Amino acid sequence: MIKNLKIIFVFLLIFPPAFAQHVRIKIDGATVMKGRKAIILTREKGFAAVVHSIKLSADSINLQMDPNLLPDLYQLQVSGMKGSLSFFFESGMRILLDTNDISRSVTSGSESNMEWEYFHKNILLPSEQKVNDFVKMESLARKSNLPDSINYWRNLQEIEKENLNIKTLLFIQEHPRSYVSLYLLKTNWYALRNNEVFGKLDSSLFHHRTYRYLKQRNKAFAGSK
Repeated sequence: MIKNLKIIFVFLLIFPPAFAQHVRIKIDGATVMKGRKAIILTREKGFAAVVHSIKLSADSINLQMDPNLLPDLYQLQVSGMKGSLSFFFESGMRILLDTNDISRSVTSGSESNMEWEYFHKNILLPSEQKVNDFVKMESLARKSNLPDSINYWRNLQEIEKENLNIKTLLFIQEHPRSYVSLYLLKTNWYALRNNEVFGKLDSSLFHHRTYRYLKQRNKAFAGSK
């Protein structure tokens, strides 16, 4: 049995005159996994939708995607394999797929994905870990029937969530041309909308559907004040 096999996914985007955007996925070394199903999903908070379902093979696989869907956050899963990979799908990127644990796969060739990995590793995950720790402490306080302690740990949860909002806002302000910033503003709109952060985004992102969506939401919000 072959272990620790690495498979390279190469995402090449070709822009034809038509609106469709062709995505060619070249899989090197996938012979031992031939026939396994891989799915690519969109990822939102608590929601997922399958964009493509493909069977792995040694040949290139051609997909079609609307050009305004990229770059954006997607998730890759492979049937019968542990873990999943969240990544920013972008032109020319490569994924070195670890067949023991998909979550340990390595990406390259994508500035957006580098920005996402930085935010995920240095901002999001540490904050989520703190909140989880506070939740555990609150649960222990509930078991011991300690109201003051319950309120203490619950308050720390709210403080940490607000700290994450502030760090997310700072990331967006420091990365106005980033598609990651687009994604973060969309998924945290209600928490950040009062900060006039949409106006900080660079207009070079105008072609992306998320930018147009946020522009409409920002206009509606401004009109409601």
